[in-house]
Amino acid sequence: MKNLLLISLLIASQFTQAQNESIKAFENLVGSTWIADGKQLGGHDGKTVKEFEWGLERKIVKVKTYTTDPKTLEFGLRNEGVRAFNSETKQLEFYEFDKLGGVSKGIIKIEGKNIYYEYAYGDMLLRDSWIFLSEDEYRYQVCSMKDETCDQTFHEGGFKRKK
Repeated sequence: MKNLLLISLLIASQFTQAQNESIKAFENLVGSTWIADGKQLGGHDGKTVKEFEWGLERKIVKVKTYTTDPKTLEFGLRNEGVRAFNSETKQLEFYEFDKLGGVSKGIIKIEGKNIYYEYAYGDMLLRDSWIFLSEDEYRYQVCSMKDETCDQTFHEGGFKRKK
C-alpha cells in the first residue's frame, strides 16, 4: 500500500512539473503589452496589440487582442483567449473567442523560447509562430503546415514589447 501511494505521488509530481514547465514558456510575454505595427494579416496597414496576463494562480494565460478592422480601419478589441495545460490530453492548448462569435482552438508547441500555435482552419492546418529574437521582440509568422513543416506563408511580421 505504501508503494502504491509513493508511486501515485511521484506520478502526480511529474505531471504537475510538466504542466508548470509548459506554461512557463509564456513568462516573457505575461505582464506586458506587445505591438505589431504596419502590414497586418490580410494586407492592410494597421496595428495589433496583445496583452498577456496570468490567471488561476499562474496555471493559465489570458490574452486580449486589439486590432485594426480591415474594413472600417477602426481599432478595438477583437479576441479574448486562454492558454492552458489540458490534463486529459497532456498538451498545452489554446482557445480564442472573437467578437463575431467565432472560436479558434488548437495545441501549442514549445521549442526553446519559441511558441507555435497549431490549429485547423477549413481544410488546412495553420501555424502561428512566435519566434524569440530578444526579451523585447518576437518574429511572427502565419503559415500552412505540410509534413510538419511550413508550406505556404500567409503573413510575416513582428511583435515588440511596449515600453
